[in-house]
Amino acid sequence: MDLPWPHLGPHIESMTLRVRDLDMHVLHAGERSSPLLLLLHGFPELSYSWRHLLVPLSELGFFVVAPDQR
Repeated sequence: MDLPWPHLGPHIESMTLRVRDLDMHVLHAGERSSPLLLLLHGFPELSYSWRHLLVPLSELGFFVVAPDQR
């Protein structure tokens, strides 16, 4: 189930990945073939905390991924 984040804009995608028995939500921006830049939040934040940096970092040539951590 993808979470509805309509206010993120057209360049940020929201998706849920199945990792073993865990459904993990991630936000991502940029080309998948670009170098990966992983943004990890601290407690008690969410991937949404990185929303203002996802697109600018992807415009620098990175595939930017921000997962929701447990």
